[in-house]
Amino acid sequence: MSMAPVRRWHPAFRRLAAGLLLLAGLGVVVVEAVSWQLRLLEQEQVEHDLVIRVSDVRSALETRLRDGIYLSRGLVSFLKSQQGMQEPAEIREWLASMLADAAYIRNIAIAPDNRIALIYPLEGNEAALGFVYASSPQQWPAVKRIMDSGEPVLAGPLQLVQGGNGLIYRAPVIMDGRYWGLVSTVMDSERLLGPLDTEPRWRDLRIQLQREQPDGDPEPIWGEALVADQAQQQMRIQLPGVTWRLVVQNRQPVEGASKLRWLLYAVLALILLLIGYVRSNAIRQQLEREAMWAENERLKSDFISTINHELRTPLTSILGTLGLLDGGVLGTLSTEVRGMVAVARRNAEHLLRLINELLDIDKLVAGQLQLDMQPTRLDGLLQAALEENQGYAGRREISWIYDNPYPEAWVRVDVTRFKQVLDNLLSNAVKFSPIGSAVTITVYSDSSENSWCVSVTDQGEGIPPEFQSRVFERFTQADGSSRRKAGGTGLGLAISRGLMEQMGGRIDFVSSPQGTCFTLHIPKLTN
Repeated sequence: MSMAPVRRWHPAFRRLAAGLLLLAGLGVVVVEAVSWQLRLLEQEQVEHDLVIRVSDVRSALETRLRDGIYLSRGLVSFLKSQQGMQEPAEIREWLASMLADAAYIRNIAIAPDNRIALIYPLEGNEAALGFVYASSPQQWPAVKRIMDSGEPVLAGPLQLVQGGNGLIYRAPVIMDGRYWGLVSTVMDSERLLGPLDTEPRWRDLRIQLQREQPDGDPEPIWGEALVADQAQQQMRIQLPGVTWRLVVQNRQPVEGASKLRWLLYAVLALILLLIGYVRSNAIRQQLEREAMWAENERLKSDFISTINHELRTPLTSILGTLGLLDGGVLGTLSTEVRGMVAVARRNAEHLLRLINELLDIDKLVAGQLQLDMQPTRLDGLLQAALEENQGYAGRREISWIYDNPYPEAWVRVDVTRFKQVLDNLLSNAVKFSPIGSAVTITVYSDSSENSWCVSVTDQGEGIPPEFQSRVFERFTQADGSSRRKAGGTGLGLAISRGLMEQMGGRIDFVSSPQGTCFTLHIPKLTN
């Protein structure tokens, strides 16, 4: 059973993915750090706002509660001044004036000896008239504590005898140092506490009243259930005989920081997508360029390794035949015929040199060029190269300026290949120099590299700056058009650099509008 090949990512895409993961990790850390700070600021703001809101609620609630309490205290003082219920009609008249603006007070009862003898208003409260506290197991313990302590107590909310729920404020009446009875003020829970739920400015709040217990958790007595794990603020309300706790929280949790957190994640994701898209496109284009370059190199190599072999063999035969003709194998040739043979032989040799350059670059690329490295005196190589190129220089009226203060300098090179490099530099210098000028060849020592340097300087127009980075590339020329002044394949300098590097040296150049100087760096041969 055959298995489908596993498709692997190109290393550049794997590096991109790793980089994006790293950026994503850093982005998450930054987003979470910023979100944490924002949540802290938001929480502080929410708590500050809730403190202001709970103070507002407490202030309003305390005002309503204390109105009823103060009314009861006023009645106690009135009874003390009258030494009891001497004038019931006057008491009713006084209560009517006091209760006119207190709609949440259901009634006020006076209970001498703990029996309700007067209740105002009577209408709707008839059932409470004559009520004896000692007969009520639910209310008598609270009344007994008031008698013993002599302190008022606020009780409730609780179920009333006359129906409904209410808060009861009971204040003892002490006359001449003894307990006379009590004043009981019943406040309607719905009217007193209802605004906590209906007040427009508090509708966005969840409000709960709790009664603190001597032992144990506070007991909820009014309002909605609170939501756990949501910000809240609370304040105590100290009342006669009891302590309430007012707790508020927002109905809708504030989620500004949470929304901003997701927005930051969305921005981070967008940034990562943009980076990934741009970088992946750049990598894809680079890979396409590399693939195209590799294909071009393969086609060049195929061209060199196939076509040129087909050309070299017939050219060798042609050169052999022309050599025989020039040597007189068919008899003495006329001057005109000899000149034509010389022209044909010179052009054939030129073609053979071009083919050899193609074969050399093919071997250099494939790493198959074999060198015969031998110790050689540098001056001899230079003199021979100048002599061999003198004919070409003479035809262009170019003179040599040779400066070698180190005639005994030795190097280890492949003599044939090193002469090939020299021939290329000298022929290029002659080719690009104006007629009647000079080419300077200088030898000097570079102690920093422990090498001998050979510079070849022409007086031409220089290499265009935009072309200088491609001087040593294959098949490249500053003027690649069909109308260029100088011929050639554009392989000479590429071959020269490859040969120098294989011989342990290097080649570089400097160029200006006044000319170009190529320099060979060859390691010194020490005895």
